[in-house]
Amino acid sequence: MNLVTKKTIGWVLVIIGLFMLFKMVRVSSFGFYRIGRMSTSAIVLVLLVLSAIAVIVKRNKITFGCLIMSLVLLVLSLLLGTELYFMHVTLVDILLVLIPTIIGTGLLIRSSLEGKKNKDDLAE
Repeated sequence: MNLVTKKTIGWVLVIIGLFMLFKMVRVSSFGFYRIGRMSTSAIVLVLLVLSAIAVIVKRNKITFGCLIMSLVLLVLSLLLGTELYFMHVTLVDILLVLIPTIIGTGLLIRSSLEGKKNKDDLAE
């Protein structure tokens, strides 16, 4: 079995490119998103606690969906409240990040299209 495929090389290149990109980013502040002077932390945390209690009391698709939505809102609120800045970098640094990411993404897309084409050929 051949472990080195286009898909594997694509994933490796994308991971390397994203890792290098994340190394260029600096976080200046981390916290909950604010609407005006009001922080969304209390609203999101209360929704999360109420959803967790609802799942414990009566577990069904609606309560479980509310719990998942509350978790998504929590993560979204934290991401929106985070201030990210890029370091001062040279063009060479940017190219060293973008080239593996773009080539890896292209390999992933190509391998998925080839896999789909092979399945279509086998179906006929």
